Amino acid sequence: MKPILNVFGVAAAAMMLLGCAAMLDQDGALALAPYRVQDNGRIVVDVNVNGDGPFDFALDTGASISVIHDGLRKQLALQPDPGRTVIIHGAVTSGRFPLLSVDRIAVGREGWVNPRVASMPGKTPAGRGIDGILGVDFLQRYAVGFSTRERVIRLYPPELVGSRTYRGWTSVPLEPEYFGSSGAALYLFEIDIGKQKIPALFDLGAGLNVVNWAAARSLGLEPADLTGDEPFSGAIDTTDAVGRFRADKVKTGRVRWRDEEFSVADLEVFETLVNGDAPYAILGAGLFKRRDFIIDFARRRLLVKIAMHESDVPDEDAGS
Repeated sequence: MKPILNVFGVAAAAMMLLGCAAMLDQDGALALAPYRVQDNGRIVVDVNVNGDGPFDFALDTGASISVIHDGLRKQLALQPDPGRTVIIHGAVTSGRFPLLSVDRIAVGREGWVNPRVASMPGKTPAGRGIDGILGVDFLQRYAVGFSTRERVIRLYPPELVGSRTYRGWTSVPLEPEYFGSSGAALYLFEIDIGKQKIPALFDLGAGLNVVNWAAARSLGLEPADLTGDEPFSGAIDTTDAVGRFRADKVKTGRVRWRDEEFSVADLEVFETLVNGDAPYAILGAGLFKRRDFIIDFARRRLLVKIAMHESDVPDEDAGS
């Protein structure tokens, strides 16, 4: 899993949606970029840095600041800003890392000028196979659409998505949690596992789902009920072995998943996010890679395409 950070640090062509909306037309997007899903579940896109590239960057709604790994930093001869560092809270542990001087980061036609980017080693299993991370500080500039059929993301002007109504989709409210003074936030929504309601972090940077022990015990689980003993890798370090269980049903609003695997661990990130010993979950990219969805940061909602087996639930207007 990637880092959770304590520095949680447009004009568009007119378009009409008629009938059932599957995905906004490409003409309404500021940029379009193919994505791929790595074996560890991460969603990766091509990114150019200072005109060079493309390089592999993971999309990460659980990181409030974007990151360039040290291998790419050295390759591009990027220089740290003297005396400027940031504390990064990873899943397993925390550390202080330098901020870099970068002129421009680009995804497709969209460029981010003078971004505030941290440099990290990227040497754990969670960091292998990618050159960096695009965090919420970049993503929240847009409404971000994911098309599973086309395997592309689209970066939309926020006002374009905010003014549309989506038939055949459901709207999941996102609750922002702000940290520091950067204006970036992490986003939560409530899930049901069995009959238990558990707050969950929406974390596309995580390749798997995790609950803390408070959540596991609320589900009636004890260590003897878990299977497996694989180590858990974060962006900075790796834990001892953690166990797993399978949830028969997970849902949020009208969105449902069946037979989903969760790891159980009291990670340092939960201490950062949770006040006291309360149930908490992290939902990774694996739950979303089979569905079209749009992250509408401006309106604090996640728009999710409803699957066929969910169509028996009464329709709702997701445009409110």
